[in-house]
Amino acid sequence: MERRERRHGLPWREPDRSAFEILVAEILLQRTNAAAVSGAYIPFVAHYPSPEAVVAAHPDEIKRRISQLGLAKRAGFIRRSAQQILAQHSGDVPRRYAELLNLHGVGKYTARSVLIHAFGEDISAVDTNVQRLISRFFDLSPDSEALAHLADALAPSERGSDFQHAMLDFAADVCTARSPQCDACPLREACRSSEQTN
Repeated sequence: MERRERRHGLPWREPDRSAFEILVAEILLQRTNAAAVSGAYIPFVAHYPSPEAVVAAHPDEIKRRISQLGLAKRAGFIRRSAQQILAQHSGDVPRRYAELLNLHGVGKYTARSVLIHAFGEDISAVDTNVQRLISRFFDLSPDSEALAHLADALAPSERGSDFQHAMLDFAADVCTARSPQCDACPLREACRSSEQTN
């Protein structure tokens, strides 16, 4: 997908976001709709742009700022991970996968997404949308262990962040869960699942 064709208006996609702001976005996005997170994200990072700002704030204040998401538990994730970043990483979001996984509230997808979007790693992060897209394209079981390896192999050596966004956007707009747009899909000729339905 061309850069201009991507869904727009998602503030954590702005190129000048810090690694911490990207980490905050990824924690807020866990099991939460991107449109819902958008409304809370901008004021949140405006008040808490750094781990220091999060730790200095009262926990109830942080909860209040994301209460519209209905997931106050995320406030605790962000606060505890900020404390870890200050105590263990001199205030910098770690750049190593294992160290990211040690942060409170950070799982495999979130860690990989931070590495892609904050540090330009040439890897992929497989959520349910990317899983659906790749499993359909290669006609594999969604539970196949090969999916993560295929996703990494597909990631370009440059613009990994753009590629990740493109996969997410394509899965959301074309290769949807309930009504995939197979007839209009530009990947139809190469898609193995599409071959099965012809």
